[in-house]
Amino acid sequence: MVEIKSWAEEFARKLRDEFGPRLLFAGYQGSYARGEATPESDIDIVTILDELSTADLERYRRLVGAMPCGGLACGFICGERELRGWPRHDLLSVALDTKPVLGSLEKFLPEFTAADRREALAVGASGLYHAACHTYLYGDRARALPGLLKQAFFCLRLWELCREGRYCAAKSELLGVLDGREHRILSMLTDGLPDDVDGAYELLIGWSSEVVREAQPR
Repeated sequence: MVEIKSWAEEFARKLRDEFGPRLLFAGYQGSYARGEATPESDIDIVTILDELSTADLERYRRLVGAMPCGGLACGFICGERELRGWPRHDLLSVALDTKPVLGSLEKFLPEFTAADRREALAVGASGLYHAACHTYLYGDRARALPGLLKQAFFCLRLWELCREGRYCAAKSELLGVLDGREHRILSMLTDGLPDDVDGAYELLIGWSSEVVREAQPR
């Protein structure tokens, strides 16, 4: 498995050598940032340049392809102007989940409000609701359930942030503070899939429906 701090620092050095002062920020997020990575986990890189062209993307692809386990790399890359214009609800997850390696994101990001957090929760829950309903009707319910539960995990982190003002990045940390339906939903992801697949969908659809109705900014 990748030793993420060393890997990210090496990649940031290569980016700095390639792009010089045009490189404004480099970091990582995802399962490696949460301490939950497995050997198959993606390496989620966050990179901000002063501006971004397809020629820059080609240079970037060459660099990441030459890194050990470069085939596992994915993530977020953009120019400064695009980042400043990014939807606030999506920027919130970038701010909360990204571990910096070079530079700081703070000067590029807005000051997030309670309304921003509720909007991010509403967007996430509405996506979960739609995906769960669509899969229940048209998809392979059992096969799709792990992905839906992962989506629910991201929503539950925002739900706890909106409710209690605390952000629990990792599943183990979040399990320790949740109770009731929310704990049951996350437990299905951490403890193994339930035998009652339809019951899991009923729980996910009911919970996300309630959140969509209540989480909209006021």
